[in-house]
Amino acid sequence: MMYRTILINPKQRNLQRIVWCESEHESPKIYELSTVTYSTVSAPYLAQRTLTQLSMDEEANFPIAASVLRNNLYMDDVLCGAATSEEAIILRQQFKRVLNSAGMELHKLCANHEKLSPDPKQNYNFAFLTEMKTLRVSWKPNLDCFLIKVKVCLDSSYTKRDVLSTIAKIFDPVGLMAPVIFKAKIFLQRLWRSKLTWNDLLPAEEYREWQQFLVSLENINNIEIPRRILDAFPEVIEIHGFADASERCYGAAVYCKSKNLKSETLVRLITSKSRVAPIKSLTIPRLELCAAGLLAKLVKRVVAALQQKTAELYHWSYSMIVLAWLRKEPMDLKDLCSK
Repeated sequence: MMYRTILINPKQRNLQRIVWCESEHESPKIYELSTVTYSTVSAPYLAQRTLTQLSMDEEANFPIAASVLRNNLYMDDVLCGAATSEEAIILRQQFKRVLNSAGMELHKLCANHEKLSPDPKQNYNFAFLTEMKTLRVSWKPNLDCFLIKVKVCLDSSYTKRDVLSTIAKIFDPVGLMAPVIFKAKIFLQRLWRSKLTWNDLLPAEEYREWQQFLVSLENINNIEIPRRILDAFPEVIEIHGFADASERCYGAAVYCKSKNLKSETLVRLITSKSRVAPIKSLTIPRLELCAAGLLAKLVKRVVAALQQKTAELYHWSYSMIVLAWLRKEPMDLKDLCSK
């Protein structure tokens, strides 16, 4: 729908021609599409650029909505929130006016508060949905929590191709299920070490282990993860990142700790990421250094996404060797350590 509300410059409409013939006895007719057209290479950019320009043009009149339009938009989905229901109502009103100024409408509104329920006159009413998906992530509005959905297919035999296909279906963009996915990655690396081809059946021992993993994987569907990571009115915000490694893997996790004026503390996992140790063996201190590097990148992304300039940052590592390496200049170290 959004594409159809964006007009193409008349001078460039000849690039969107459609040749149409009612019957084989009639001469073909040539039509020119006047709006942004699906499946064209430039369509996503034109839509995004139009909304960006709209936010710039309307920023003086609707500052809150303009900021959301620039920073919380993915194609035609807007994911945003507010500290109170009153602020959210103002945001919704501004957002509707901004879109209406460009001939667009706000559809499919879904919220976790009854005051924000959409107008019943609209064709798209998601107020009574117990679960909805956005960007392939399931969300329960009434409980305000995320769900991870996995479809498990138990079979009498599996190949390495089947294992990789199952791992790829576990969609976890935020990293909330990293420990589960990591276990599958370790198993897949074992298959690579055994030099199985894509269509070779798993050996008996690996088959039993993979079957047990699939049975336990169904329990993921019962996990509910709170969406909110901050207290409603935080006085202190801290970002804590942890890095660690073992012989088989290394990883990093980032938590948010917020405290209000009543000294009530809320700690939530923001994101995590794991890596399987390379086949070429490395010492644990070097893997812990890889984990520290992974953590630094992860925290940088989190800070940019949260836009909390007052948050205090803490990076934690259990390795005294890594901490000593980090205090040195790169030129004083060799090989992997310097990188």
